[in-house]
Amino acid sequence: MNIVIPMAGRGIRFREAGFTVPKMLIEAAGRPMLYWALDSLKPHVNLDSAIFVCLAEDAVSYPLRRTVLDYLPSARIIELERATGGQALTVLKAKPFLNPDRPLLIYNCDTYMRMNPSVRFERTAGIDGVIPVFRSQAPEFSYVQVDEAGIVTAVREKEVISPYATVGLYHFADTRHFVEAAEEALERKQPVNGEYYVAPLYHELIRKGHRFRIEPAEACYPIGTPEQLQAFERSVYELTREGERQNDEYFFRA
Repeated sequence: MNIVIPMAGRGIRFREAGFTVPKMLIEAAGRPMLYWALDSLKPHVNLDSAIFVCLAEDAVSYPLRRTVLDYLPSARIIELERATGGQALTVLKAKPFLNPDRPLLIYNCDTYMRMNPSVRFERTAGIDGVIPVFRSQAPEFSYVQVDEAGIVTAVREKEVISPYATVGLYHFADTRHFVEAAEEALERKQPVNGEYYVAPLYHELIRKGHRFRIEPAEACYPIGTPEQLQAFERSVYELTREGERQNDEYFFRA
């Protein structure tokens, strides 16, 4: 499986709040934010071949390489000289290292989530990918509509069209489907709110006849803004006091 972790954003909201390190390195409940994101994936996929796409300035000025390699010594790190026009374009920078015939998993560097540990992102007949979701009405997330069978019928970026928000993990059964959709969006010059996001690419693929299903997450903790970080840390400390640190092997990895 191809696994790509895009983390080449500027983290402007954190910088405006006084944080001085890149977002993925910000400490969240005692460890780098990035580690929480990677912990989300460990029960479900083998991370050995994961690719991290970052800004060269972050890798040079901060301990980004060491942080990634301490967690995953086999990781590949791609360093960009400048920010791209959005997450989808950041992932496209990894194209030379992706096997187009394998599935693709894309995950945010600023979200911790839990799913049933039995979930595996494997090819399933008649399904072209899986979108994990959680219930929300907050307008800052991507949302999917589904039919009675849980098949996705529409996807919107930062538009609440259902109770199902994406957790920031995007699965494509074939990498070439993502690549073709992203390159077509770039050719059409059709960003969403000024950026090329991953989620809207599903909508175009659905229009072409591809089928995607949702996978409900048991919990989702976005950590991508200062306010979300504070809420996450409160949740961690509350769960620790309640004793779940001993009982929940998928929550804590410290």
